[in-house]
Amino acid sequence: MKRNLTRTQKLVLSVVIVVVFVALLAYFVLKLYKSFGEEKFVNQAVEISEANEKPVFKIQRVLLFSSAYAIDNTEEHSLKDLDISQYTDIAIQIDNKSYIPDLTQENTVKAVKISDIELKSSQPTGIKSLTYKNPSEFGHFSLSDAAQVYTSADTNTQCAPIDYSVVYKNDQNSDYSTPTFYTDCSNSIYLGFINRNVVSHYSLPDNNNIAFNGSLLKQANVDLNSLSTEVNFKITLTNNQNENFIYNVKINLSFDEGITTNGYSFQGKESSEGKQYNFFKDV
Repeated sequence: MKRNLTRTQKLVLSVVIVVVFVALLAYFVLKLYKSFGEEKFVNQAVEISEANEKPVFKIQRVLLFSSAYAIDNTEEHSLKDLDISQYTDIAIQIDNKSYIPDLTQENTVKAVKISDIELKSSQPTGIKSLTYKNPSEFGHFSLSDAAQVYTSADTNTQCAPIDYSVVYKNDQNSDYSTPTFYTDCSNSIYLGFINRNVVSHYSLPDNNNIAFNGSLLKQANVDLNSLSTEVNFKITLTNNQNENFIYNVKINLSFDEGITTNGYSFQGKESSEGKQYNFFKDV
C-alpha cells in the first residue's frame, strides 16, 4: 500500500536536501579555492626563483675593526674618572658585477637603506647602538658617536633606520659626515657599533700606564664574554629600475684576548663559491 508523506515530512525532506546541497557546494568551492591558491603560490615561487636565479647584488666582503676607548670626565685629566666604551666599525662591500659586468640601470643604485636594526646580547653590559660611520674615521673611536643620545641599557636594543644619500659623480659630495653611497657601489656601506660605558667611573691606579685601546678592557677587568652581541639589520638596495633587493644581515660580535693584547682586532668575511651572500630580489 502506497504511503503518502505528510506535509511535515515533506518540509523536513526539503530542508535536508537544501542542507546537503549547500554542504556539497561549499566543499567544491573550497576545493576550487585551495587549488587556485596552490597554483598561485607555485606561480609566485617560480617567479621569485627566476628573478633570483642570477643575483644582481651580493655582499662581497665584511670587515670588522674592534677596539675600546675611554673618556676622562675630570677637568684636570687625572684619569680617575674614566668611562670605557667598546666599539666595532663595520665595512660592507657590495659586488654588483658578478653577473652584469658593465654598469647598467639594473646594477646601479638610487637608494640604500639600513632598517630593522636589532642588537641582542645575553647580558645588559653597556649601552649599545648602531649608526652610520664616517669612513674617514674608520678604525678610530668617534666622539660624534659617543655624543649620541642613549636612552637605556638592555639586552635587546632597536635603533633608528639609516638612509644613505646616493652620489652619482665623484666630485658631487666630498662630505662623508652623513650617510653616503655611490651609485656604482664602488664604496662600502660603513656602520659603527658602539657599546658605551661598559665600565663607568673607572679610576686608573697610581703609577699605571694606559693606552686608549682594547687593552683598557683587560685593565678594567671587563669580562669579554659579557660584550658579545648579535647585530641584526636589513639592507635594502633600490636600483635605477626601481627594483628592490634585500639582504638580512646577522653579525656575531665576540672577542678574545687578542683585542686586549694587541689593543684591537681585525676580522674579515668574504663571499665564496661555498657560501654566497646574495641579495634577494623583492618581486
